Amino acid sequence: MKNSDSNGANINSSGGISMNHLWQQNASILSLAAVLIALVAVGTLVSSSFFSLENFKVILLAVAGTTVVALGMTLVIISGEIDLSVAGTAVLSGIVGATLFDTGSAFVVVSAVLAVGLLLGFLNGLLVVWIGIPSLIATLAMLGIARALANTVSSGQAAYPDNLPGYLWLGRGEVWGVPVPILTLLLAAILAIILTRYTAFGVKLYATGGNAAAATLSGIRTGQVKVVTFMICGVLAAVAGILESARLSYINPAAYPGMELRVLAITVLGGAALAGGSGTILGTLLAAMIIGVINSLLNQLGVSIYLQQVVTALIILAVVVPGIRQRQVAK
Repeated sequence: MKNSDSNGANINSSGGISMNHLWQQNASILSLAAVLIALVAVGTLVSSSFFSLENFKVILLAVAGTTVVALGMTLVIISGEIDLSVAGTAVLSGIVGATLFDTGSAFVVVSAVLAVGLLLGFLNGLLVVWIGIPSLIATLAMLGIARALANTVSSGQAAYPDNLPGYLWLGRGEVWGVPVPILTLLLAAILAIILTRYTAFGVKLYATGGNAAAATLSGIRTGQVKVVTFMICGVLAAVAGILESARLSYINPAAYPGMELRVLAITVLGGAALAGGSGTILGTLLAAMIIGVINSLLNQLGVSIYLQQVVTALIILAVVVPGIRQRQVAK
C-alpha cells in the first residue's frame, strides 16, 4: 500500500518515507528558487531600479490576488481534483457583495462575498463527490453558471464601492508600510502551510490525492476531504475578488478573464501534479513570483501588453498541457 505524508512524500508499505520522492520535491523547490534568482539578476542588469523594495512591492501587489487563488487551487490539485470555476466564483461573489454596497457596511459586504465563495465551493464538491461528475467538467460548468448569474444579478453593469472606505482599505490600505493585499497573501500562505504540513487534514489531503482507494481503506473519508478542499478554494477565490475589486474600486461581471488558466499555470509550475497527491504551498509561491518577475521584466523592456499576454499564454501551454496529459494517463 502506498500513502502520503503531510509533505506529499510517498509512504511505502513498511511505513517509511520515500527518500527519492523527498529529494525530487526539494530539488523542485531549489530549481524554482534558482530560476527566480536568475530572473532577478537579469532584471537588475536590465534596469538599475529593478532590484528595489518598491519594485518588489509592485510585483507582489500585482500577483497577490491570483496567488491567493492559486493556494486554493494547489489544495484541490493535491486532492486529485481540479477547479476551473475560480474566476466565476470571484466574480459572482463580488457581484453579490456589490448588491449590499448601499448598506454602507464593509463587514456585511465581506461576509456576503465569503459566504457565496463558500457556497460555490460546496456545490463544486457536491457535483464532484456525490454526483460523480469529473471535476474538470463540473467546475467548467460552474464557471459558466457563475458568470451568467453575475451578469444577471448586475444587469451587466459594474459596481463601485466608493461609499465603503473599510472595503476599499482591504485593497489599498497599508499596515506599517506593507499593503494589505500582500499581508493577506502572507496570512493565507501561512495558514495553508500549517494546514498541509502540520494537521491531520493535511495528511488526509495528500493520501486522498495520492491513492484514493488506499486512503478509503485506511478509514479516510476522501469525499469529505475533497468537499472541504473545494470549499476552501471557493473562499480563497472570493478573497481574491475582494482584494482586486477593492484595489481597483469597482467590480465588473466580465472581470478576471482567463484567471483559471493563470492560476493553473502557477500551481503546476510550482510542482503540483495534476494526477494528485503532490504539491507544496512554497512551490506555488515561488512560481507566482517567477510569473510576476517575468511580467515586470517585460514591462522594463517596454514589451507591449499584448505581447506580454502571448508570453503568458506560451508559459501556460508549456506548463499546463504536459500536466493535463499526465492527469489523463494517471486516470
